[in-house]
Amino acid sequence: MVGVSEARWTVVMPVKRLGAAKSRLRGALPGVPHEELALALAADTLRAARACPAVAGVLVVTDDARVRAAADAAGARVAADPGAGLNAAFRH
Repeated sequence: MVGVSEARWTVVMPVKRLGAAKSRLRGALPGVPHEELALALAADTLRAARACPAVAGVLVVTDDARVRAAADAAGARVAADPGAGLNAAFRH
């Protein structure tokens, strides 16, 4: 049996199009464009996941070109969002 400390995980990270992502934070930081905030949050989450020793890799599911480029540059695998919601993205 593999111990928890030996487990290697793949993190699946669905990310909406930046214009629709993190909608509750829209306007939270005056002077910061909403899409930039959403991209920064996604990039920070991706960096944190990749820095975790138990994480073997990160798969970003998105249909946003900027998110795709940032994830690819950070060394994550990228899959196209099937466009049918969060559950479909996880099944994809």
